Amino acid sequence: MNAIRWFGSLVLIFVLAHVCVAFEPDEKDLRGLWKFRIGDQREWASVGYDDSAWDQIRVPARWENEGFRGYDGYAWYRTQVVLDETIADKKLVLELGYIDDVDEVFINGVKIGQTGSFPPRFSTAYNASRKYQVPSNLIRIGEQNLIAVRVYDSQLEGGIVSGNLRIYSTGVLPPFLVDLTGSWLFNKGKAYNQRDQREIQVPGAWENQGYNNYDGYAVYTRKIELPATATSQRLVLLAGKIDDADQLYLNGLKIGQTGDLERWSNRDFYGEFRNYFFPPDAFKAGEENILEIRVYDRAGLGGIYEGPVGIMTQDQFRKYWKSKRRN
Repeated sequence: MNAIRWFGSLVLIFVLAHVCVAFEPDEKDLRGLWKFRIGDQREWASVGYDDSAWDQIRVPARWENEGFRGYDGYAWYRTQVVLDETIADKKLVLELGYIDDVDEVFINGVKIGQTGSFPPRFSTAYNASRKYQVPSNLIRIGEQNLIAVRVYDSQLEGGIVSGNLRIYSTGVLPPFLVDLTGSWLFNKGKAYNQRDQREIQVPGAWENQGYNNYDGYAVYTRKIELPATATSQRLVLLAGKIDDADQLYLNGLKIGQTGDLERWSNRDFYGEFRNYFFPPDAFKAGEENILEIRVYDRAGLGGIYEGPVGIMTQDQFRKYWKSKRRN
């Protein structure tokens, strides 16, 4: 009898543990029918565009199984979603499962991410799970929000083919003065090179954005302006997680580093959040300031692969991390 009770207790613990793991934060399921059209026009990302004449397609599914057998090339998906107050002031992630081969994603007309590389520098990312951080200023609480996805398929099956499709919360939104999620300029090499720059989405591994199998040096660049009320305060950059080592520069002045770009250390830094404190009056008020993050990746995924990324005051920074520890 004792053995039976012991086994029953073990089963109960196992079930409860799985119930806890299965619990999800605030989220919106995006599976179902989306608007769909083959072809490629930039205006299809626009909120004001009329897609009433478009086909409807089940998502996720291979578009070959939805009436477009044999089609290879460009196509667009569009859907509208209403988000309520439960996600206000929270970090949001848009998950789009697996897309064959390349995608570019827009929220309310603004690009928030890309995986793979479109022709003429085509690079597939069919096996990469799509998760994009959503800048908080793009979401209209209680109103329709447009999600538009541009897709290129080179051969065989195409489209948003499988996996979870949802918008979900990952916690409280950091109180950023400047949210740096989104487009940065990027070049390979040890130093800033304007002639070799291309746009890249941050956060996101560079292998998923056209630099497949690249290991070595690269530079991220972002230009920002801050008002005098902000530059007079002590500021902190949250630079997310970076694989592997990095250095931060502001207007050519080195601010800090994690790891060593020149000598490889046995210590793994890729799992550490980067927090960099700027000296007083480091930023020029009302003028263009240039942030540079120089990165060295030894192997595997590389770059600024996870957020949050943004600038806040030191006081906000202390309160934010205290809040995270309490939770």
